Amino acid sequence: MRARLAYVEQDTPIVPDTIRGNLLLAHPEAASDELMQVLGEVRLADKIETLDDGLDTLLSSTNVSGGERQRIALARALLATPDVLLLDEATAQLDGLTEAAVHACIRSLASTGAVVTIAHRLSTVLDADTVLVMEAGRIRAQGRHKELLVSDPLYRDLVESLRIAAHAGPTASENVARSAAIALPSRR
Repeated sequence: MRARLAYVEQDTPIVPDTIRGNLLLAHPEAASDELMQVLGEVRLADKIETLDDGLDTLLSSTNVSGGERQRIALARALLATPDVLLLDEATAQLDGLTEAAVHACIRSLASTGAVVTIAHRLSTVLDADTVLVMEAGRIRAQGRHKELLVSDPLYRDLVESLRIAAHAGPTASENVARSAAIALPSRR
């Protein structure tokens, strides 16, 4: 069962090894071009190519930012081609442009597997097929983004407080029918 899941957490640890070594944990047979392709999907390929040792650059917690660590973990998860990708605040440390690129690769993965996203950052869950709004450890409401804007005052307040447009981006396509998301609001 574990082989069918991939998990990316907010404070993803990196193994004290090379970039290549960290990625190969998920798919030991992956070739360099596969590694660079998945690094491109999470907007890290250009940076890796500028490093003197490229994929063979040694990693430590001091030479990568939190966002880069998250993207390495996401690339590792994507290499595993899981049936279920579990993301726990996986874009919390990313800038807006990088977050958009990461969402694109997550939408792509959702066409072949399930994606479950746990997030306080509502921009992460806008195109999910199902959003569960939790309050005090219980599910308060569930539905799509547009439905929740109309039906749930807490969700609407959260969206308005974050200045997310009610008609944000394109609607979810049919290929993300198996994705789900959980929005975890802070307690009032």
